[in-house]
Amino acid sequence: MAWFRGQLAATEEPRRYLTSRALGTLVDREWPWRVGYAPRTWSALTDHLKDLGFAAEDLVVAGLSKPTRDNPDRLIDVFRDRIVFPIRDPDGHVVALIGRASNRFLAADPQLPKYLNTHESPLYRKDELLFGVAEQQDRIRAGWRPVLVEGPADTIAIWLSYSRSGLPGAVAVAPCGTAFGAAQAAILRSMPGCRDATVMAFDADPAGRKAADAAFDLLRQPGAQGRLLAAEFATGADPADLLIRPNGRAQLRAALRYQTRPLLFAVVDHHLDRLLGRSPQLLDDIGGRYEAARILSPRVLDAADPGEAYRLAQHIVERTQIAERSHDGIGTVMAYAATVYCTGSVISPQDSTAVPPTQTLVAPARTRFHRCDPYPPLLGHLPTPLNLGPPMRVSTAHASSATEHE
Repeated sequence: MAWFRGQLAATEEPRRYLTSRALGTLVDREWPWRVGYAPRTWSALTDHLKDLGFAAEDLVVAGLSKPTRDNPDRLIDVFRDRIVFPIRDPDGHVVALIGRASNRFLAADPQLPKYLNTHESPLYRKDELLFGVAEQQDRIRAGWRPVLVEGPADTIAIWLSYSRSGLPGAVAVAPCGTAFGAAQAAILRSMPGCRDATVMAFDADPAGRKAADAAFDLLRQPGAQGRLLAAEFATGADPADLLIRPNGRAQLRAALRYQTRPLLFAVVDHHLDRLLGRSPQLLDDIGGRYEAARILSPRVLDAADPGEAYRLAQHIVERTQIAERSHDGIGTVMAYAATVYCTGSVISPQDSTAVPPTQTLVAPARTRFHRCDPYPPLLGHLPTPLNLGPPMRVSTAHASSATEHE
């Protein structure tokens, strides 16, 4: 990385770009991130490493050089005109690179990827590392709240937002140019701060929503401690964008601490948005609203506790617009009944000495929820509890209907 750092010090454009993104600290401060720059030339790095005695085959395997299309014997640099972020293994050794293309590079060829990652090698498996873990061991050990973001700029933006704060904060990590996977989820769950909460801070675009949904399914485990939260950003924004605003560091800290909600609620909203994208008139009539509630409500079974399960049921009622209040409250009763009946579960009366009284929501092969309040807030105006009738039994396959309708 020393060579890349030297190129950054000698080239004005990447320094100007980093400064414009409120990342100018990375130009003068080498550690812990050691951000550098790969110059615009075709083979400057390859020639430099060959002069140091590295074999051509080793440069190709390491993902630093590649043969040209016309002449397989001629090697050129993989990273050209890109700001370079090193990826480290748990011991702190650089094993790969992430390169962010310059705006000039992208303007010349819009088809080029904005971010380019080193291919996998004997030293590097993308799905087994998270960017930012090695550089922030002090914050991780201190139990700071983990935040999962999309890339290196977001990771460093959050790091900068807490750099001068002596109070506990957030520590951001990111997948290394691949979808968030099971091995990375295990790394995240091993962080002490996960016992409190883990925050997803992805872009508010289709790719970011898909990533958040996948992360929820990987991080949700029976008996797991800590909440799963989603940070709320405007469409097209992300932590790195928020950093460049006036007083951006304080805004970013506030967003990660106060502008969050349960990740499960975001997952339900993403699913409904996809349904509406395919069928824009879905909620125009009562039949479509009930169908939307039927598809979404199995997610109630993924709630962490009874309170969250009930709040999510209310949320589904509101989002699907089936709670049409009337003077006699019939619309509200129908809304509540539909949500409970459509959860892909079994509703049965059970005695509970621990949590009296009345009904238990039993998920097939999943967590048992006690619905303790016979007068839920949604039905608070009714003089008597709602009579739901006999239990509705459905198969486990029905409980996965939300997935099947994707």
